[in-house]
Amino acid sequence: MSGNLWTEEQFNCPVCLDLPNEPVTIPCGHSYCMGCIKDYWSKDNPRSPGVYSCPQCRQTFCPKPSLSRNTMLAEAVEQLRKGALTTSARESIRRLLSCWKMNLHPSLRS
Repeated sequence: MSGNLWTEEQFNCPVCLDLPNEPVTIPCGHSYCMGCIKDYWSKDNPRSPGVYSCPQCRQTFCPKPSLSRNTMLAEAVEQLRKGALTTSARESIRRLLSCWKMNLHPSLRS
């Protein structure tokens, strides 16, 4: 496991660039605020109606994937919102994210 500490920016939603509200993870493994990804997907794409894509990797989905809360990410974000993290809280977040990454498709692990 890396000795680097996670920074708040690593948790930010890539659409609004803020800590995610109601974080969800789409099938490609990227995470967003529920509202941000719904808004992104609500924009009509006249060239590909009914096809939805990831704002980051552009992987496409048809039909639109169902969205459910990413509870592990939500817990980590809640700890960040509470303010200064203790060393044990940072280590807990690091463990949570490591476990989460291990459950991702191998191509999405960094």
